[in-house]
Amino acid sequence: MKRSLSRIRGAGFILWHARHLLYHVLLGLVWAWLLREIWQEFDIRFVLTSVFFALLPDVEHVWYFVTYGKSATYTQSIKNLIRSRQWRKVAVFIEHGHKDQTELQFHNIYTIGLLLVFLAMSIVWDVRIVTVAAGSSVIHYVFDIFDDVMILGYVNRNWTRWGKSD
Repeated sequence: MKRSLSRIRGAGFILWHARHLLYHVLLGLVWAWLLREIWQEFDIRFVLTSVFFALLPDVEHVWYFVTYGKSATYTQSIKNLIRSRQWRKVAVFIEHGHKDQTELQFHNIYTIGLLLVFLAMSIVWDVRIVTVAAGSSVIHYVFDIFDDVMILGYVNRNWTRWGKSD
């Protein structure tokens, strides 16, 4: 019994430190709800699409970890913590360290601009599923910029460049 309680507390600790993802899920749900109010139509596909595309930009963090950023100090630190099975430290390190990960290719204003073009075109042509997806992703990136300012006090340099840094 005691062992299972400690596992639950450990999972709770990790979930708490991964709450940034929960914020994106909630923003995706708010976007789906707003569109439901505007369109006066509920479709579960819109809700699921909105949540999926609210989380999709963060897949880039994993992509960075396993491909072009695998030799970075940040990635090596995470790998060392995982090897030593220090799950709580991994959660805290990622929570605090992911804001310093400034080499992401698609976390920039150019991606936001491209998504805004898709959003505008989908609104004009009434392609609702694209409106849901593009809007949800735009909200994700805008929230990340706001989060940078709130946590770091400034906007990360990755937001103003295109592609990988040299």
